[in-house]
Amino acid sequence: MRLTRWTTGFLWLLGLGLLGVLLVRHGRQDLSDGLRALGWWLWPWLLLEAVPSFLHAVGWAACFAGLRPPLRLWQLYLVRQAGMAINQLTPTATLGGELARALLLRTALPAAQAVAPVVIGKASVTLAQTLYLAVGVGYLAQQLLLPLELLLPAGLALAGIALGLAGFLLSQRGRLFSRLLRRLGQRRDGAWGERLTPSLEAVDAQLLRYYRRHPWRLWRSCAWHLLAFASEGLKTYVLLRLLLGAAAPALPQAFAIAVAVAALDQVFFFVPARLGTLEGVRLAVLSALGIAQAYGLAFGLVARVEQLVWSALGLLAYGLCTRFPALLRPVRRRGA
Repeated sequence: MRLTRWTTGFLWLLGLGLLGVLLVRHGRQDLSDGLRALGWWLWPWLLLEAVPSFLHAVGWAACFAGLRPPLRLWQLYLVRQAGMAINQLTPTATLGGELARALLLRTALPAAQAVAPVVIGKASVTLAQTLYLAVGVGYLAQQLLLPLELLLPAGLALAGIALGLAGFLLSQRGRLFSRLLRRLGQRRDGAWGERLTPSLEAVDAQLLRYYRRHPWRLWRSCAWHLLAFASEGLKTYVLLRLLLGAAAPALPQAFAIAVAVAALDQVFFFVPARLGTLEGVRLAVLSALGIAQAYGLAFGLVARVEQLVWSALGLLAYGLCTRFPALLRPVRRRGA
């Protein structure tokens, strides 16, 4: 536990140091020049994040068993945004937000029915992200838009995601959750394993039920997530047009930039809040394309503002859902 705290603290300091170096190296004047081109358009642009977040929520709705999810779409949107905020701001390697979503759903659903869609949703969004990055990185490699120094880590990140996804899907279909916990329980404390095994067996049963009865729904969910990732490319194009005007890259290049940024962000998933790396990745990608570093740093800092604003809204959603559990009251279907 102490080692984990020291590691987390070190990563926070490392991120702060990297951010400080970027700001000192490029200077306040360069940064103000980059942001001045954006002006008040920053705030309307921030609203565009509602598009991918809504599409992700629609994709998650397809991860529930049955013809319709037990919660309304706006309720799922609140839960998903709450988990997103925790994933963005805490050093939990994107797992803390999934736990938060399961706990929020648990206030309205039985435990197994609350955990299973979170697990399926994680698999679905990861599958969509893998497909999105595979196509994008392939395009980048073919067009040679970025140097090998950036393409190589992007490709390695994609390979790591694909391997992890394969194991994750295998565990869902093979009842490996309850088997693994049973073995861990036997090694540590038999009573501990016996207490948790029934709960995980119920989750395994929900997962198998979903994949056997609704296999096509996973691909429908994946399609919605793909649309959400694709919309990030459109957001990138709009932001670059606001920053650079007529000198901005064309739409295909903007999508390629969005893919490169998404892939390189995965390399630094362990850095809390992606502090320093979020700005550095965007600066490096735009600089590799010959865009002035002042605009690259502005591009990164605008992304930081977006992260903070939407994470704050996500934390607000988490607070509302925990303070007022009735917000997540399940929908009563006719004949139920």
